[in-house]
Amino acid sequence: MTAIVIPSAWRTAAGIGDVRLTCAAETVGEAVTWLADTYPPLRQRVLAEPDRLTSWVNVFVDGDDIRELDGLDTRLPADKEIIVLPALAGG
Repeated sequence: MTAIVIPSAWRTAAGIGDVRLTCAAETVGEAVTWLADTYPPLRQRVLAEPDRLTSWVNVFVDGDDIRELDGLDTRLPADKEIIVLPALAGG
C-alpha cells in the first residue's frame, strides 16, 4: 500500500482525520486520482485536469520530486510514501 501525506489544512477542509492515508496504486497519477476521487474537496487543489497537477502543488515520492522522476507516471513499488504539498512563494 502507498501512504499519502497531505497538509493539515487540506485534511481539515476535506474532513480527513488521519495524518496518513493509504491506497493501492501503481503510479503517482493513480494515487493522486484516488485522492481526488475519494476526497472531492481536494480535487481542485491537486488536479488541473485528469492527467495534470495544478501548478501550485508539489508531489514527492520518498523525498524525491516527481518532476525529476517520471511525473505522474512515476511507479510506486510497495510501501512508498507520497507527500503532497502546496508550493511556497515569496521572498
